[in-house]
Amino acid sequence: MHDLPPLKALRVFDACIRLGSFTRAAKELNVGQPAISHQIQALEQDIGMALFERRGAQTTPTAEALAFHRTIASALADMARATVEMRRHARRPGLALATYPGIAMYWLMPKLAALRQSEPQFSFRVTTAERDIDMRIEDADFAILFGEGNWPGFESRLLVKQEVVPVAAPALAARVGHLSRASLLEQGPLIHLEDKTHRWFTWQDWRDRRAPDAEMIDAGIHVTNHGIAIHQTLIGVGIALGWHGVIDDLLANGLLVALDSEPLRSERGYYLVAPRRVMESDIGVTLLRALLGPDSRRSDS
Repeated sequence: MHDLPPLKALRVFDACIRLGSFTRAAKELNVGQPAISHQIQALEQDIGMALFERRGAQTTPTAEALAFHRTIASALADMARATVEMRRHARRPGLALATYPGIAMYWLMPKLAALRQSEPQFSFRVTTAERDIDMRIEDADFAILFGEGNWPGFESRLLVKQEVVPVAAPALAARVGHLSRASLLEQGPLIHLEDKTHRWFTWQDWRDRRAPDAEMIDAGIHVTNHGIAIHQTLIGVGIALGWHGVIDDLLANGLLVALDSEPLRSERGYYLVAPRRVMESDIGVTLLRALLGPDSRRSDS
């Protein structure tokens, strides 16, 4: 075993080769690029040869590095699969689902509760994280993720398309419901969902498409996940962009009021994600039916 290089350095090397750049490897491993360079240098020192040609900020793997990766890639994949299987055996019983806090709180948990009433033999364990990179979807049976439906190595089914409208609690809606779109943006109070990856619609998107004449956007308050945004909206703190499909029950029960009849739409949305062929298993079909209703096959991707 003393002939093996450090596993951390091998993981970094594998990510650099697979993804084609130190920058993308740093993003996948959730570390800074200097840490990637440090691990590659450590591996090169351990092996005794350069693995990448460096031309300024650009790095290119050598022929020896590519041959080395071809040799070790299957071993790393086998280690990953064996580790996932061990984790599955070690975890508590129940179907494991991973998703974001907001979608879990206001959409997933009520549907799972209804499923438990009709199918009491099912048990679930739901884990949440605000960022995709913090969700170990390979350790979960299913995940609910935001995107365009493409997760390599997994299959997906669309659950909720991105379709948002401004919403407020009834008392606040009564005070601001008469305002124009521009005035609503300028006066607020708005609740902003921070999104450094620029995937979700923001108030800037609403202004660009619905109120380009607005002179400013109320600074309001900023939160880091959709669940907090909806909670603050429910208690009357401000106006948020709410997702149709996620907040439908809140609208139907009068807990929230839509302030516009023309939502913003995109082709992105929340998807149920699972390893290949799991979606067609008995539990996959049952879960899809619980999340989408009887016509669960309509959203194949």
